[in-house]
Amino acid sequence: MARARSTPPRFPRTFLPALLISVALSVLCAGVLYYLLAQQDRAIVTAHNEALERAAEDKARAVTRTFAWFTETLLGENLTEVQRAIDLHLRQGGILDAAVIAENNVIVAAKSPDAVGRRLQDGAWMAARTTQSEVVSRGIEMGRPAMTVVEPLRDRNHVVAWVRVVFAMPQDYAVGRSADDLAVQVAVYVIPLLLVSTLLLALAMRGMLSQVRLLIAKVLMEAFAPQEANTTAAARLPRFG
Repeated sequence: MARARSTPPRFPRTFLPALLISVALSVLCAGVLYYLLAQQDRAIVTAHNEALERAAEDKARAVTRTFAWFTETLLGENLTEVQRAIDLHLRQGGILDAAVIAENNVIVAAKSPDAVGRRLQDGAWMAARTTQSEVVSRGIEMGRPAMTVVEPLRDRNHVVAWVRVVFAMPQDYAVGRSADDLAVQVAVYVIPLLLVSTLLLALAMRGMLSQVRLLIAKVLMEAFAPQEANTTAAARLPRFG
């Protein structure tokens, strides 16, 4: 008795091509998603930091203008009063330095008493003097990023001195997610996509192969049917001889 041949399962034949196609699509989607997430993070961080710096600059301008106005009222007083005003009103932790500078570039009052009598000659200060108006600049002061605001002191519309206040830049800057964090988030979206697309493609390819087999079988049956009919008719014809 002949042993019936076992038909190998058809699903594994479609699973490997479906997996390869799904992997290729998932890798493409992962690359696009990673790029979009990185761009979104960069835009959010940039907007946050710019807003933080604008707020810090507005505050620095307001503090310097207030101090300049208060100092103008003391221009006719003894410099001791100006020094006392600095000690009283500019004690905030974010203020690194403050000084009142005469027209000859000499510091006449300062947050640090040791700076009194020193002459400023750096390029940033000289550039600020030429504008005859408020100037905001950024740089490094005392080893840390800082913002310097220079405000003129006027007497009858004539600049007689300058107020120079140095503010520490904000430290709570936002930072974007690391590459590992972005990769984890991408994997959370892509792995389910890979599994679902592999399953759907495998089922679709299995159905397509079944349809193709049926179509081929139908074509073969239609091709061999006339031959069988002719053979049967020839066999039924009477023989003479």
